Amino acid sequence: MEEYLYAEMYELEKNHWWFVTRKRIIISFLNRYLIKSSQNKILDAGCGCGSILCDLQYEGQAFGMDASPEALRFSKSRFEGVIKQGYLPDDIPWPEEYFDAILLLDVLEHLNQDSKSLKSLGYHLKRDGVLLLTVPAYMFLWSSHDEVHQHYRRYTKKELSTKLLESGYKIQKISYFNTLLFPPIALTRLLRNRLKISGGSDANLPSPFINWVLKSIFSVEGHLLRHLNFPFGVSIIAIATKVYDEPHKV
Repeated sequence: MEEYLYAEMYELEKNHWWFVTRKRIIISFLNRYLIKSSQNKILDAGCGCGSILCDLQYEGQAFGMDASPEALRFSKSRFEGVIKQGYLPDDIPWPEEYFDAILLLDVLEHLNQDSKSLKSLGYHLKRDGVLLLTVPAYMFLWSSHDEVHQHYRRYTKKELSTKLLESGYKIQKISYFNTLLFPPIALTRLLRNRLKISGGSDANLPSPFINWVLKSIFSVEGHLLRHLNFPFGVSIIAIATKVYDEPHKV
């Protein structure tokens, strides 16, 4: 991701409807699939500006990792716990079988070696440890936003499921989400692509009223997502558990 975007993201994460509500959804699913304990070790792999680390510290022992020095600087400004520089797939600066849960939130699409990164994270999970990840959906939604954020790809649910299974995970839940807002988002992106309008990142804070409306809609979806899977959406969320215990061969 371009370095200048971290300052923008740092501010947006405080109030933007997407970041605020997504964080609530993530914490809700973490509580559902990980037995709550103050001893749980939870890694946010690709922690960015560290927004969710502040919430994870109430779920157990929170740790952050990112490849970007700029991201680490912002993370350390808001979170006093352990944050280290690391790189996927080959440089995760903690022992294997160390974490009870790993979060990979809108990170996999940034990685050239996505399958290898999933396997590498699995080596650092305890047996039956939880991997919770989100990714953007559908290549036909590719836009200048993906280019500015240096994405390699967007996923389908089938593609992500296959990669998780081949990487040694058992899928507990996988669903598209950001579904209720899919029609206007998809239409806007397709029109901009058709008209060849380059708008850079989509991450802009709308007016307070619009932000509240979008947050309310996305919050309703978050409650529904606990009980059902959506057939389409702008993003995908998956919760998987580690099932293999083979040693990591260097």
